[in-house]
Amino acid sequence: MMMFKKVTTLLSLSAVLSMPVQAAPMVWDMPNEYPATSVQAEGDRYFGEQLKRESGGQIEIMHHFGGALGLKSKDQLDAVGDGAVVIANTFIPPLGGIDPIFLLSSLPFLSSSSEEARLLFEAARPEYERVLEKHNQRLLYASPWPSSGLWGKQEASTMSAVNGLKMRTYDANGTKVFRNTNSAPIQLSWADIIPQLSTGGIEGVLTSIEAGLSASFNDYVSHFTALNYDSTINLITMNQDAWDELSPEQQQAVVRAAEQTETYVWSHIDQVVNESYADARSRGVTVVETVPAEFRDQLKQAAQPVLEEWVSKMGPKGEQLLSEYRKALQQPALAAN
Repeated sequence: MMMFKKVTTLLSLSAVLSMPVQAAPMVWDMPNEYPATSVQAEGDRYFGEQLKRESGGQIEIMHHFGGALGLKSKDQLDAVGDGAVVIANTFIPPLGGIDPIFLLSSLPFLSSSSEEARLLFEAARPEYERVLEKHNQRLLYASPWPSSGLWGKQEASTMSAVNGLKMRTYDANGTKVFRNTNSAPIQLSWADIIPQLSTGGIEGVLTSIEAGLSASFNDYVSHFTALNYDSTINLITMNQDAWDELSPEQQQAVVRAAEQTETYVWSHIDQVVNESYADARSRGVTVVETVPAEFRDQLKQAAQPVLEEWVSKMGPKGEQLLSEYRKALQQPALAAN
């Protein structure tokens, strides 16, 4: 009987030792400058869930919202390229000083809806990929914001309302446009808005309805005017070296998760806008959904030099890209809108 127990124990131990060892999952830090309550954070979490499932648990995402790693969007291009983080969700307009392609989505009044923003991104995707390759990273997908408007203490639907207004912009495009309207714009990163807004350093903020709600702008200002100024995007990119170290199966898992997430975030954005309008009103915010055509035309006039400057910086590629985009706008589905 004792010999039988020893043999049984040895056989059991042998079986355990012969079992394949499950490797610990890879965990990728993923910074995002925006709050955990934002639409961008929602997309990040969705991507993390899809990636874990598609990779069979081999790859997991550690989310860092609200700039928790000390990285602002303008820092994240280098952070991913250098391998400080494997992946990041980056608001790209502040990167315009690195390459003008990053200013495309924030060109004023070029895209004013999610459909137009998607067409603009798809036209420019090869150029984004080319520039990102120079920075040792690859593009996984784009994530949209609702169209930008102006948060402030009053309705901003006339030139007199924005004249002299101390306001936040998020890139050089916006700063130049609103200087042309005799406003007093200053370019600020997301983390710097609340300190300035709470102390009166600024009186207005150019951003989306959803982004402002995620940071409780309604505690400081009472109005949101839907200028439909632009429809900016974030790009989700990963380090090229980290990509190259993945197995083909793991690479395909990343691709599938990215494709699923891109479909989700773009199809969800209009719902986000509608829910945000309702949420804002429930918090006591006056939401101005349309502005007079005359005011919008005046803003477009102020924006024209910015568009021309961007095309000049981009050269023939800029002209070609805008031509492709405008051609896509003429397709029946968009033309009917």
